[in-house]
Amino acid sequence: MHKHKKIDIPVIDSFIKKFAEMYLNQRSQTQFDYKSINEQVLFNNLGFGTDALKQIITKNTIPVDKKREQGLDQNILNDIYRSDLGELLMTYYFEEKLPDGERFVIPLKNITFRERAELPGRGLDAIGYKKIGDSKVEILLGEAKVSADKKSPPPVVDSTDASIYNTQLNHKNETPIVVQRLSDYVRRLNSKDAAILGFAIISIKNQWTDNFSITYGCTLVRDHTCVNESSDFGKMKTNQSDFEPGKVHFSILSFSDKTIKDTVDLFYKKVQELIAN
Repeated sequence: MHKHKKIDIPVIDSFIKKFAEMYLNQRSQTQFDYKSINEQVLFNNLGFGTDALKQIITKNTIPVDKKREQGLDQNILNDIYRSDLGELLMTYYFEEKLPDGERFVIPLKNITFRERAELPGRGLDAIGYKKIGDSKVEILLGEAKVSADKKSPPPVVDSTDASIYNTQLNHKNETPIVVQRLSDYVRRLNSKDAAILGFAIISIKNQWTDNFSITYGCTLVRDHTCVNESSDFGKMKTNQSDFEPGKVHFSILSFSDKTIKDTVDLFYKKVQELIAN
């Protein structure tokens, strides 16, 4: 029922390039089709194609980290690239790395609709779903944390007010908060995804428990200098029964040959390199 696993990630060039490109795509995603804009008479009067618009939009959705550019250390709490890489890895894990039949659909990423590119997102890091037959929906409430703390588990797992455990327990015990978060999220979706999540919202609000289940998805990003597979799960494993009848699915994603800091720096460098081309 509950799942806890650790995956080692070698930080090779292809890994950095893949997630830098994914980041650019998510940050610059639009609700319109560039091709349809190109067919508008008003736009054609400019004498430019939509490639110019796409380039401007993409470049202006990607933040420049002034401290990194100056060779200075970024404050962890304000390090947008650190937190965004964590979110990227979490959504990729739940959408693409699980076996067929267990994967979730995460129709819209926080990275895409966060209003200010230079600030980390707040609230749920991911919301997803999967249909179970024709009359039930499983909801994913995702939380991601990145920690190089030598303590095991690190405080972000179960000690701080905003830890994974305390945040997810709040979701478990406060149904109105979950309904509120889902309601805000569903407004941004297309009709297909909105219909499925809308079904879940009504069912959760009325506690029609035969219609829905909840997976409390958790991702902790670590590296080879600090990871401890036996204890990093903390209360999300020892107290997993706190979330029943929901399920805990906790993944530790650990960089096997580079530190978190070095990996985030490589990620940032590749993103800026791609945006400059």
